[in-house]
Amino acid sequence: MKKGIKITLYSFAAIFLGLLVYANWQPKPLHAYAKDAQLSIYQLKKTATEQDLEKINNKLEKVHGISAVAGNTQSQILTVVFHPNEISENDVKAWLVKENIDFEKADFTIDGPPAAECPVPHAYIMGFQKIKYALNFR
Repeated sequence: MKKGIKITLYSFAAIFLGLLVYANWQPKPLHAYAKDAQLSIYQLKKTATEQDLEKINNKLEKVHGISAVAGNTQSQILTVVFHPNEISENDVKAWLVKENIDFEKADFTIDGPPAAECPVPHAYIMGFQKIKYALNFR
């Protein structure tokens, strides 16, 4: 029984040391220091002019947690980049409703067979990256 526990502990120690060496093999990339950001894209229901989009842009960029706003007059699409730990997407939508902006979530679905996707969920990859950056002491 004690031999099995000892082997298990040595295995975990070896895995941890291997991960520590792997994490410190290269310096952290610059994006490891950036805050998490989320992108929301909205289709405007009413036609907006350049001046309308500029007003929306100026008002939205003053909202705490929103870092960038871009509007396109040709496609009538409004793109908002925000920090999810400071403001939620529902708060952004509530602000747009409060400002009487008629919008809907943009739909980018395509017809036909789905394209090939990575079999590993994106959340797993990002979780591993966060662990790797936390163990990087360079």
